[in-house]
Amino acid sequence: MDSLTSRRFSVTASARVAQWAALGTSFLLSFACPAPAQATHETQFSLGAKAVLERHFAGKDISYLLMDASGSVVAERWSSQRPISPGSLVKPFLAVAYGEQHGNHFPTVRCLGTSTRCWLPAGHGPIDLENAIAQSCNTYFLELAAGLDRKRAEQTFARYGLAGPSADAGTESLVGLGAAWKETPLALARAYLALEKEQQSIIQGRIMKGMMASAARGTARGVDSALGEEAALAKTGTAACLHVPRGAADGFTVVLYPAAQPRLLLLLRVHGVTGADSAKVAGAMLRSLGAGQSVSEGAGQR
Repeated sequence: MDSLTSRRFSVTASARVAQWAALGTSFLLSFACPAPAQATHETQFSLGAKAVLERHFAGKDISYLLMDASGSVVAERWSSQRPISPGSLVKPFLAVAYGEQHGNHFPTVRCLGTSTRCWLPAGHGPIDLENAIAQSCNTYFLELAAGLDRKRAEQTFARYGLAGPSADAGTESLVGLGAAWKETPLALARAYLALEKEQQSIIQGRIMKGMMASAARGTARGVDSALGEEAALAKTGTAACLHVPRGAADGFTVVLYPAAQPRLLLLLRVHGVTGADSAKVAGAMLRSLGAGQSVSEGAGQR
């Protein structure tokens, strides 16, 4: 999430988010099928998911990509697979590149807010990697970016199937500030699937903890609010809007669900809102497919 904040967005956008967050259907999300029927079940799930999402989330401001753990597309509504600027969704891959170049060690950074280019004016104070992921702290990741060997970082990004920013782009592009780092939605989604599969490694495991914290209490807390406590792994991003007519920003959220053993990945872009607001929509979308209902019902009101 960058310096564009929710104060800049309209009451209309907030009302749309509230409406979407209230949606829910009886469509049951389950992959617990006998093996011989798996292919048929997945086809039925895909058809059902497409129908549910098109019925409730067909607004022109919403673009999404829903995939299973293998990287196969379950449902999609994205007008183009041209590269996009996803804002802070690139930060976890910057973290991997930094960790690989610094022996898995990460600093604690003091975020002072506006004076250190963070989106939160008052700053986050002293912050470590997990909390920097959860709060999408610009100051923290600018510190990491300043300590990178760019050529070695490019190799890390390429390993995840990512193009990365051009070699002549400024350091801030590594954080997702500006529009120099562009990726296709499909490449970005598959990169997150690959990242999650490596969570037994030290760096990737810390990133996953940060994403769980983001969904629980950070910029993506709208996800767990809809699905239940510790239900998902999530990361948000806020990017400059390139639509016509131009909006204040575009909000991105990526969600891996369920957190313990992800079976689905949702990559979402909502025109005209922050990443934090798009997380509310992402949670509502997954809940509309039946995700998180048993967790939420057991947790009671929060």
